[in-house]
Amino acid sequence: MKMTTTQRRIIHVMWLCIVPTAFYVAYQFYPANEIDYSNLLMLAFVLLAIMNLPIAWQHVSMTLERWVVFTVFFQYGIIAEMVFMQVGMIMLIFTLKSSTPKLLRFTFNSINFAVTSLLSSLVYYAVGGSLEYMSFSTFMIAGFIYASVYSWFNSLLLTAFFRIFKQETGKMGKIIIWDYVTSILLLPFAIISCYLFQQFGNKSMLLVGIPFILVLLVTRSYLRSNQQNEVLSSAAMIGHELAEQLRVDEVLQSFLGKIKTVIPYESAYIIDRRIGEQLVLLTSTECVDYVEGPQKVLVPPKKTEQDGLSSGRTKKYSTRKDLQTLRGFTFPIAVESAMTAPIVRYGKTEAYLLVTSTREYAFNDVPTKIVDLLTGYLAVAVEKARYYERTVEKSVKCGLTGLYNFRYLDEKMDEELVRYHTGEIGTLSTIILDIDRFKGINDSYGHQSGNDLLVAFATILQNYTRDGVTLARYGGEEFVFILPDWSKEAAIALAETIRKEVEETTFTILPDLSPDREPTIVQMTCSIGVASLPEDAADGKDLLRNADRALYIGGKQAGRNKVGVYEENPKINAAT
Repeated sequence: MKMTTTQRRIIHVMWLCIVPTAFYVAYQFYPANEIDYSNLLMLAFVLLAIMNLPIAWQHVSMTLERWVVFTVFFQYGIIAEMVFMQVGMIMLIFTLKSSTPKLLRFTFNSINFAVTSLLSSLVYYAVGGSLEYMSFSTFMIAGFIYASVYSWFNSLLLTAFFRIFKQETGKMGKIIIWDYVTSILLLPFAIISCYLFQQFGNKSMLLVGIPFILVLLVTRSYLRSNQQNEVLSSAAMIGHELAEQLRVDEVLQSFLGKIKTVIPYESAYIIDRRIGEQLVLLTSTECVDYVEGPQKVLVPPKKTEQDGLSSGRTKKYSTRKDLQTLRGFTFPIAVESAMTAPIVRYGKTEAYLLVTSTREYAFNDVPTKIVDLLTGYLAVAVEKARYYERTVEKSVKCGLTGLYNFRYLDEKMDEELVRYHTGEIGTLSTIILDIDRFKGINDSYGHQSGNDLLVAFATILQNYTRDGVTLARYGGEEFVFILPDWSKEAAIALAETIRKEVEETTFTILPDLSPDREPTIVQMTCSIGVASLPEDAADGKDLLRNADRALYIGGKQAGRNKVGVYEENPKINAAT
């Protein structure tokens, strides 16, 4: 529960006005029985034990202690029940961890239970309920009405509080239903406990309280086991779905999206750990609430020796104070807790999963074994995707230059033609480049030197790639640019820029055919051909063919080291 300082002060003032008044009214105007303190102590023990054994059902966490509170009321009256509930609540506040300040939790719940107890007991007495002997039917009817009103008032006050102070109420409907159902189902335990106490005194707790705790332990263990099985099933499904992804970036993004069903994070990060180098943020998904405030994004530390991460195990950081042990990290200002998990491959930690939350203790209930299982699935899926990418890369890329090969070029040309014919792009230009007199270079310096020059030439060309532009090795010493949405004039300008840079570049090689193999400076030029759709061709093959014609007619035959531009005119046709 997040509240402003003003809202907290209002609740504290409300407590000073309401709770003492409620206790005064209960003490002055409501009957009370003589208290058996040993019995009350046993009831307090049962209450505390049950409160520390919550069970989760359909994503709602419930404690089943209400029958103990009802028992105290039926046996000793409203003032005893109010004091008993307040003491039990204080014990619970110091037992259960929460991000809400203890004083706020106490005042908020104290007001709620004091008013609920007072109003529901008023209704109990109004319908004929009593602390003296009643017939079973009268006791059941009055008890049923009391339990119903108690649950309704409690839920009504909670909802009113949340709406007045603008707190989240999305789950209140389900909580109200479960609160009422459990109150009615637990009522018989209170009635039975009262009758047994009349017969057996404190020994009645051996017949009701202890068995109830034991059954609750078994039920809780069973439900937790089922929940763990569901989580394991979800984890296995996540692993299977990750294995279907064929790209590393797809695996990482899919992983962060799918684990949210298992890990209740608000922001998540996958950080590559490179020993001795800066940590690299591979991918992330950040909570939109972080956009407010001066500090809104996670900043990893510069050096891994400063990061404070544990390389061997999953670790939870429950509070802002705990987060300080993650040295070097700058967290968004809203983050209150975090969890880190190593991503291990072949026994070596290569990356980390880091998840954060705006709530303290957000990850305390997340089983670390499940997290380790999930990160293991991720490591396997990433390795598989990397292998696939390497395999694909080898099949579509030139092993020497690292550029795309003719197979990829052919497929890409078909894709761009589809885009052109569907109107997604308006033009399509092609540039073909050929190194001048390359056979003479091989004959003079050796084929290895020729390969070195091909790599150097490819490096120059790579500097001119842009988003959407495809560069491929066409074959031998020929290279091709595919330029979607580039006009013919823009393609010509690019070709001229490349031609000029190659002409002005000094290349250094180690000749294979030289006995001393000393570094040798080589000057190199290239001839270039340009053609475009729609003016120069009707399809992809014609586009490449006409760019090739421009290369040989306007480049090679014109004296080399020139840019040839395809023009369909009688002079070019005669030449061909």
